[in-house]
Amino acid sequence: MYCPVPKVATKTLLTVMLYMHVRDISEHLENNWTNVDAARARLEQMINISAFIEDLRQNAITIPKTEEPKSLAAFLRIYLNILRFGSINGTPSSPPLNPWRLRFTFAFPYLRLRSLSNLSQIFSPSFTRAIFVRHPFERLASAYKERIATLARDRIQPEPEYDVMREMICRRRKLAREFRQPFQKSDGCNGTIPSFKEFIRYILVSTHKPAVIARMNYHWKPYSVLCQVCKFKYNFIGKYEMFNDHFTHFLKRFNLSDWNIQKPNGASGLTKWDYQKFYLTLPDELICPLIRLYDEDFRLFNYRVDDYINRTTLIQNCNRLKT
Repeated sequence: MYCPVPKVATKTLLTVMLYMHVRDISEHLENNWTNVDAARARLEQMINISAFIEDLRQNAITIPKTEEPKSLAAFLRIYLNILRFGSINGTPSSPPLNPWRLRFTFAFPYLRLRSLSNLSQIFSPSFTRAIFVRHPFERLASAYKERIATLARDRIQPEPEYDVMREMICRRRKLAREFRQPFQKSDGCNGTIPSFKEFIRYILVSTHKPAVIARMNYHWKPYSVLCQVCKFKYNFIGKYEMFNDHFTHFLKRFNLSDWNIQKPNGASGLTKWDYQKFYLTLPDELICPLIRLYDEDFRLFNYRVDDYINRTTLIQNCNRLKT
C-alpha cells in the first residue's frame, strides 16, 4: 500500500509504487491466497486479458503470439517487466512506457481503504506499506502555487475544480468586504488569483470539526488523516527533503536497487526560501489555527514550525493554547 501524497516527487514514485503493488498482488495470487480477498480475487480473474494485451501493443509493446499470457498470474508477470523495463523480456525500451496511458493501470482493482472488507489484509508483513512526506508548510505553499496561483491557461491539463475554488475564495472576500450577495455574473472573480492569505483563510474555515478536515482537498489534507498514519504500520517512511537518499534506500530495502532512478521528480524549481516567503506576511491570527491543523504531522514526522515561521513568541503562545 502506498499513500500517494501529491507534490512529493509524485512522478518519480508512482510507477515504482505501482510496480510494488502489482508485485505484492502477483506473489499473493501465486503463493499465498490467505492474503487475498476472495471476492476481489474472483473479479481479478475475470478481467479481459486479450483486451489489455491489445492495449499494450497499441502502446508499442511487442508481445509475440507465442508469448501471450493465458492467465492473470502470467499477465501480471509480463506487466511487471513492462513497468520496470518497458518490455516483456527485461530489455529496456526507449522511450520508456508511460503506464498511465494503459487501461489496465486503472482497471486493476487497487487496494483502497474504504473498499477493504478486512483491514488485517494490509497489516500483513507480506504487504508493503510506504509513504513519502514533506514539511506541511512547504507542501501547503506548493499546493497554493501549483493549484491556486496558476490559472487554467498556464496549465498543461485543465483542472476546473481549482478554477471554481479560486472564484469561490474571491466571492467570499467580496462578500465580507462589500456585504452583498456573491455569485453575480459580473463580480470580476473569473481569472482572479487570491492571495496566499486569502487561500489560508479559506481552507481554515471550520477546521475544528474532524468531518471538515476529512473532506479537505488531498493536496493540503494533513497526512495524519489522508494516510491514516496512526492506524497503519508503514514499512517505510521517506522524506521529500532527503528524497534522493531516502529513495535509494527505499529501492535497496525492497530489492529494487537496479531500478532506473533517473526518472523525473517533477520539481517545481522553487527553493525553500521561495516557500518561506509565503509565510512572511501571513497575519498572526492565522498562524495558530494553521499549526493546530497540522499539529500531528509536525509531531509524527519531526518537522519544525520555525523552519517556515520565525515568530518565536507567537509559536510559544500557540503551543500553550494546545495544552
